[in-house]
Amino acid sequence: MTVLATALNEALSARFPSVQVSLQSRFMPMLDLSKGELSSTAAIEVARALRGDALSIAQQLVGDIKDKVSGEWNVVAGYIVLTDTPREILREEVRSREEIFDVPPAEWEGRPIVCLVPDATTPIYARLRLIACAALQALLAVTFEGRCRLGFEPGTVRVVSSRMDIVEMVRQAVERCFQSEAESRVGYELPARLVSTTAPVTVWTSHHYHDRLSKHAKQTFVEARNAGSGTLKIPSDGWLLSRDRVLSELLSSRSLEAVVKRLSTQESWLRWIHHFASSVPSGDLDPSVALYDESASPRWTLQVLRQRVEELVSPHVRGSGRDLIARVVAAPLAERGLLLRALFLPLLTERAIREGEVLAWSSVVEEFAARAHALLNSPSFRVALKQEGAPEQLMQINAGLVFGIVGILSAVSED
Repeated sequence: MTVLATALNEALSARFPSVQVSLQSRFMPMLDLSKGELSSTAAIEVARALRGDALSIAQQLVGDIKDKVSGEWNVVAGYIVLTDTPREILREEVRSREEIFDVPPAEWEGRPIVCLVPDATTPIYARLRLIACAALQALLAVTFEGRCRLGFEPGTVRVVSSRMDIVEMVRQAVERCFQSEAESRVGYELPARLVSTTAPVTVWTSHHYHDRLSKHAKQTFVEARNAGSGTLKIPSDGWLLSRDRVLSELLSSRSLEAVVKRLSTQESWLRWIHHFASSVPSGDLDPSVALYDESASPRWTLQVLRQRVEELVSPHVRGSGRDLIARVVAAPLAERGLLLRALFLPLLTERAIREGEVLAWSSVVEEFAARAHALLNSPSFRVALKQEGAPEQLMQINAGLVFGIVGILSAVSED
């Protein structure tokens, strides 16, 4: 157990011995580094169990923890937040891909992921985005865990173990959307076999469609969540609102279908999935972007970053996993924001798979790629790479870039 985990457990045991918190309350990387670096939901879980005030509970826990772990401690809406994390704490908390993802047993069918695709009462671009989000979670699960169970309601749930399997299911689900424009469908029952599993089921749907489901269906979701056997993911309905007539034309059923019909290869479908599940600002989505090699396409940007890191940085760095982590945190972090993004990528990928946080994962990965590209484009960085006896600070940054890209390499590779 790490120093940070030990300090939290001791504080919980001393102040709230009757409460057993879940594994999900452990310290995890923050998605928005401007608000902190590591955070825990332990106080929120205690408050829920004791019907107490999460803010007060968090402040009590922080008072105990900060005497054992240095750094800047804060309480934000009941979350226990650590900033300016000491290097020795980072060294313990960061995990490599090999440490996080074990080879699954042959008999394990994988975690269930279901997209409860809305009917025609939900705009088609929103339906396609839900399909892409579920597909991206499945892609990450297959890449890092070997397999998963995937379903796009009203289709069946299948075990998938390759990108080809996922792309084929996505293609069928997308085609079904265009072929059933007038469909009205609100009946759904979450199969018991998907809830009684070793991995929680993730269900994707929209607010409007969920509101129209039966009370029994909604209660099933609530019970699964309370039992820790299910997560309901409902992206914001305000994801794409605009009065721009050009945008309305781009997102019409006719325009979207024209783009989909041009997706002729596995790679083109994968780019489409990454694009539709990206953190595209409201009003900026152009479905055609997925068809072209340009930086607005997240998957293409990541693939180019991979090539550049392999060509420019990798020759200067040796080692993997713990070796790279030790190299990065051996000194005060230069380019702290970029390197923290790189160090946290494996942990955030695991969270995206486990909790369905793929939209947040996309945002983090896109920010990492943008900052890494900017650094590689810097004349001073390029000159420093060519100099003999590069300073340790530069080697630290190089090691971080290699660690980050290796952490997501198989998720964005073309083969």
